[in-house]
This record gives sequence, C-alpha cells and structure tokens, in this order.
Amino acid sequence: MRPEFEQIINRLGRIRARMEEYIMDKGGKTTGAETLMDYTNAICSIPDLGNVRNGYETFSGNTVLEEIPECLADASQYFTSMYKFCKDCTALKRVPRLYTENVTTFVYAFYGCTALQEIDGLITTAATTLGECFHNCSSLVAINSAINVSSLTSQMDTTFTGCANLEILTFTGTLRVDTWLSGAPKLTVASLQSIIDSLADLTGTGVSKKITFGARNKAKLSAAQLALVTDKGWVLG
Repeated sequence: MRPEFEQIINRLGRIRARMEEYIMDKGGKTTGAETLMDYTNAICSIPDLGNVRNGYETFSGNTVLEEIPECLADASQYFTSMYKFCKDCTALKRVPRLYTENVTTFVYAFYGCTALQEIDGLITTAATTLGECFHNCSSLVAINSAINVSSLTSQMDTTFTGCANLEILTFTGTLRVDTWLSGAPKLTVASLQSIIDSLADLTGTGVSKKITFGARNKAKLSAAQLALVTDKGWVLG
C-alpha cells in the first residue's frame, strides 16, 4: 500500500474513534455504525438536552426509548417538575441517577413504564407529591436510592399501584401522609421496616393517618413490627 494511502486510512480510523467517543459521551449510540456516514447520522441523532431546564413531559409517550441518556443527569439539577417525565415510555428499562433536588412534583413521572426494571436514584427532598409516579411499573424491581418523604403533602394512594415485582424500596425522612403499598406485594422485610421507621409519631396529636401494607406484605411482618405502626398512632391497613 502506498504510504500516502496508509496515512489517510490511519487518519480516518482516528476520526472514527473520536466520533465514537464523542457520541458515547453525549449519550448517543453507535450500534451498527460502520461507515463515517453512519457515525455522522449517529451524531445527528444525539438528544439535544443542552437547553433542558425542566422534566415536564420530556419523554412522555416515547415508545422506543430504552434508557435515559446519562448526559441528562447534569441537566436534571435544574428541574422543578417531573410531571409526565416518562409517562407511557413502554420500552424504557433503566433510569440513571437523577439529581432532582429541586423537583416538587413527580406526578405520572414513570406512569405506565411497563418495561422499567431499575431506577438508580431520585432526589425527592423537595417533593410535595409522588402521585401516580410508579403506577403500573410492573417490571420494576428496585429503586436504588432512598425516597425522602419529608416534604410530601399529598397522599400516596396509587403511587405504587401495579408494581407487582418491586422488592427494593427505602423511605427516609418523616412520612406524614396516608400511604398504600398493597400494589407492591413483593417488598422485602427490610424495605417494609424502612417505611415503618419513617412514620411520623402521631400519638397525642389528634391526627389520624393510615398505612396500608396489603395482606402479602403484612404477613411478612412480626407482631412487634406491626405494633410499632400502631404505637405511633397510625391506622394499620
């Protein structure tokens, strides 16, 4: 091979490698890319998240998205709403850790994400509502960071409805709203204990709140664990 052709091939190889690195860093994919035109098209398909300043309906109704781009993690710090963020994203399988410390509402955030298996983490310290957040996430097994419930003012009645395979769920902070967990019958004992530990002590306050574990979850708890719930003044469902 003539030296000048070899130099051109080497340079094209370096360009291809740099393009692949760039695409992956920006959350794009190079699956099936072979030619430089393929890589150019892959660059053009990278989600434009540079101006994302809210999670409001960001991916709502997207039925081909399988994974939230990692590059969205930095943008999520600016979010104040996650309303319908990924509602009905039926192909979504994984959500990376999102820095959502300024988000006040997670209503319908992951509603109907039937293929979603794992959420690395959400920051819910400012959240006043988690209404319908994980409703019908039927494949969800683990939410890998604790959900801070201290700021919640809206009851969690259908938040976990249809979470038939959810095992790992940890609450932190102080829970003061009516909560139903019967839609997540596979919760581990450790998960249930974390929820019990989060319950506000309502004794002597005149306030009545209800925590509904559901028959299958309730059967996993000892008499002593169940007594902790009622001793804090909660109605046990």
